[in-house]
Amino acid sequence: MAVVYGRRRLGKTTLLNKFIDNNSCKSISFMATEEREQILLESMSNAVLDALAPDMRDSVRFDSFEKLFDYIAQAAKKERIIFMIDEYSYLAKECDYMNSLLQKCVDQTWKNSQLYLILCGSLVGFMRDEVLSERAPLYGRSSVSFKLQSLSYRESAQFVPNYNNEDKAIVFGVTGGVPKYLEQFNPDLSLDQNIMAQFFSNIGYFSDELIKTSIAGERQNPSAYNAIISAVASGHTKYNEIATTAGMKEISYYLNALVSADIFERHEGRRPFYTISDSMLRFWFSYVSRGASLINAGQGAAYYRNIVKPRLHEYMGPIFEGMAKQFLFDNMESKAFPYFVTSIEQYQDSIKDAGEVKQIEIDLLGKCENELIFAGECKFRNQKFSQQDLKDLEDKVKYLPTQHLPLVLFSLKGYAQGVAAERDKVLLFTIDDLYR
Repeated sequence: MAVVYGRRRLGKTTLLNKFIDNNSCKSISFMATEEREQILLESMSNAVLDALAPDMRDSVRFDSFEKLFDYIAQAAKKERIIFMIDEYSYLAKECDYMNSLLQKCVDQTWKNSQLYLILCGSLVGFMRDEVLSERAPLYGRSSVSFKLQSLSYRESAQFVPNYNNEDKAIVFGVTGGVPKYLEQFNPDLSLDQNIMAQFFSNIGYFSDELIKTSIAGERQNPSAYNAIISAVASGHTKYNEIATTAGMKEISYYLNALVSADIFERHEGRRPFYTISDSMLRFWFSYVSRGASLINAGQGAAYYRNIVKPRLHEYMGPIFEGMAKQFLFDNMESKAFPYFVTSIEQYQDSIKDAGEVKQIEIDLLGKCENELIFAGECKFRNQKFSQQDLKDLEDKVKYLPTQHLPLVLFSLKGYAQGVAAERDKVLLFTIDDLYR
């Protein structure tokens, strides 16, 4: 038994179909939908008979899932069979006994068969809590389980191989590395042409309906989620700020659901704050939704050129930080980055200095367990990293409880002469280093 789960459009079904194609045995593929129990039973019965006994499809009927599963068990005693239930959460939600029935089948009916069961689902919270958690009936039954992630910035670049590294990074930034989103980018068109066609056109792929599907899933009250995501996209990241901007009194449930669904990330600290981990949604709520009237009037391209494009580098700031973080993890204890770290986080704090409250923000703070290892700054902009930028970082580091902390810098356009001269003391990286 295998459990595969992850957000929509990551390629779970494609991956599993490839696995099935690579195995020369019979396979049953059933995709559950939000239908009544009887319709689901009929649909699964047809899928089973099509795979195992197509000549019997019109003459055999199963009046329960238990009998259908018994039939599969008998067939799997004779030969190897793969049985994949895609979007399993829809089946289990409609048939609330399904988890317990599958537990019985795995423990008894299918135990001595040659069946390979695959449960796949896009509702991340459900799959984690109702299938894999210790309180779930199926707990401990899977021989393998994994959560499919989006592609890395380097993997995403393969969809647009002829783009320069800056444009590759922006493609990653507006798609979040989701394969289905990356597929919408035509590598023969320019970055601007692709963004205008897919985001700022009435017939673009990233429609209002797609966004509703992306954030709704198993969650009710989509307008509340829209308001909260929009608030965070506009820079309000702390609980009270989000609640006030969204016009809501209680948002804990919604925030927890968004974190559970991998749409938000919660950053711990004295004052926890939230960021949108799904960068496509952050781009959409930051720019596309706010230009809806112009897009509907056929002026989306002009809106992009005049309003959005000049702000792309600002938007890419947090994306670039994430790319830098991944680069450092990938190159730990190497000539490029000779340190070992267990975590790299964004740092925010408020401190009092000479009676004045200062906001301290550091893009990258690396730790080995509780020991501070380095502090880092990332600049995704058309100007070089200046000496003043370096001085600002050094001033912020003074408030950390460690002296002489190594500094690590990332810059899109390189470094001013005075900063470059510090190369022996400070680690300096450019966008090209990230893609080597």
